[in-house]
Amino acid sequence: MSMTTTPSFEPPPAPPPVLTTPLNHAVWAAWGEGWAVVPGSTLNDGSPRVELRRVDPRDPTTPAFAADHDVWEHVVAQARAGSLLHRGALRKLDRIELMLIEASCGSW
Repeated sequence: MSMTTTPSFEPPPAPPPVLTTPLNHAVWAAWGEGWAVVPGSTLNDGSPRVELRRVDPRDPTTPAFAADHDVWEHVVAQARAGSLLHRGALRKLDRIELMLIEASCGSW
């Protein structure tokens, strides 16, 4: 009597956490524009820094933004125009980042 074995099935690995969050669309939309809301260092009171930064493009010869300040101007301009994505991003930032952006780009 010969015994045959069936190949074992292993499920695929779990996707990265960012793909399973409700903010998936917003995260990918921001990355598609060349920016992201990212955690930074810690403030003196222990609360986390949350900053608005440019992301490095796959093709470094065509970056969407030359510097973080360019991202600030873009996000503020889009927030002023009523974009929920950009307004939401600004709401997630820490108080110091908001103060720096508002001092540089004005209010929205």
